Amino acid sequence: MNVSLSGIVVQFGKVTALSGVDLDLQAGEVAVLAGPNGAGKSTLMSVLLGLVEPDAGHLFVDGVDLLEAGTRAHRHFREDLGYLPEAVAFAENLTGRQVMRFFAMARGVKRSKVDDVLERVGLSDARSRAVRGYSRGMRQRLGLGVAILSEPDLLVLDEPTGGLDQQGLSLLWDVLKEYKDAGRRVLMSSHDLTLIERRADCVHILSAGKVKASGTPDMLRRLAGLAVRVRVELQDPSRMEGLAGSLSEDLMVPVDLGEREVGLSIPPSALFQMFRTVESQDAEVSQLRVEEPGLDAVYERLLEAP
Repeated sequence: MNVSLSGIVVQFGKVTALSGVDLDLQAGEVAVLAGPNGAGKSTLMSVLLGLVEPDAGHLFVDGVDLLEAGTRAHRHFREDLGYLPEAVAFAENLTGRQVMRFFAMARGVKRSKVDDVLERVGLSDARSRAVRGYSRGMRQRLGLGVAILSEPDLLVLDEPTGGLDQQGLSLLWDVLKEYKDAGRRVLMSSHDLTLIERRADCVHILSAGKVKASGTPDMLRRLAGLAVRVRVELQDPSRMEGLAGSLSEDLMVPVDLGEREVGLSIPPSALFQMFRTVESQDAEVSQLRVEEPGLDAVYERLLEAP
């Protein structure tokens, strides 16, 4: 299933929620929507889910524009979607197993699969407990179980990390990996870019209803042009001061001199010059670390860019 959005425009009265948004969802890819509140992330997901009808644009699935094909085609597409909303809510008096059996019946999934999915999301021991006794993280896991119950080709997750402890996060990462390995698609939104950075194949930064930047985390780092932090430690600490002076002179940047290392921040393009300067000191390096800026810092820089 090939899915792409083209020129999506959504207006709520005088407010333009989305303004000409394009988005391609590739097989075997985890795509992340990032942006401040009100940027249009949830609206874009609602267009995919058929909950919001755009004022203009196209939703292509396997070359067919569902927005022109009509309700029946969109309904068929939604049957192959799994959705986890930001705030999950289930009937409080039902048990976890009863909730899953209800959705299994609604989706035409064999009842025997329910316990397997409950185990998959770490709720086997709580399957007979009423949802009212579930913690926020357990409810989030139950919602994830409902989303993956029918093994949909496209998984849409709205802030899926909320309320999850480390075990819950590990379960979520495992699900994302399974989807990637199976050549399926995941679209998720998140405010915690540091947490999901290593799981994201592509990040789309939205601002005021438009896509500000798109690309892999490495592509966005290059686009942001932020400095990298470098730390160098020599075998002979007595030579650290000389190295600090050479680096400061050659690269024309401030250098921090510590007891065991020197540190500096430079553009990525200056790394080779830095290596040459270190090599010219004819001193044995015991440790060298290059720390790239986190995706959260890249996000902030790209949001500020014109």
